[in-house]
Amino acid sequence: MKKAVSMAGAVAAAALLLTACGSDGGDDGKDASKETSSASSAPAEGGADAKVTGAYVAKSGDGAVILSISGEKAVLIAGKHTCTGEYTDMGGKMLMLKCADGNTDRSAGKVTPSADGKTLTVDWDALAENDTFTKAASPSDLPSGLPTSFPSGLPSDIPTNLPTDLPTG
Repeated sequence: MKKAVSMAGAVAAAALLLTACGSDGGDDGKDASKETSSASSAPAEGGADAKVTGAYVAKSGDGAVILSISGEKAVLIAGKHTCTGEYTDMGGKMLMLKCADGNTDRSAGKVTPSADGKTLTVDWDALAENDTFTKAASPSDLPSGLPTSFPSGLPSDIPTNLPTDLPTG
């Protein structure tokens, strides 16, 4: 049951990454008049270009590994480990991540995108095996064998009368 909940959480996180990561959810305090056009596929300094930006999924021995890259930011979910950090150029494209639980298995790795942009391989410094990720442009792009539904018995008494006028900045 614990593994099913973990995998369902990973699938839910993948859906969140596919729909929300990389979007500009609103005003972040920047003056839009000072920004340049984002129509170019040129990367931000050290960041991802349009070919690499996106959500990816890989299978490893302990389940699904989900990676999202947007500009210089990266998020990775591997089992119970949630890691955030940077996609940067350090003499080669690298992921430099920090996991919330202190795990270091996937904290640093060299990224090699495929020529067609459909996969990328990460050679992790701390792991003997590489992860090969498949770009997930839609749910049908996810690898087979992942759970497709949430487990039964999830709480249904989640509060709905939360305040909506909280300060945002």
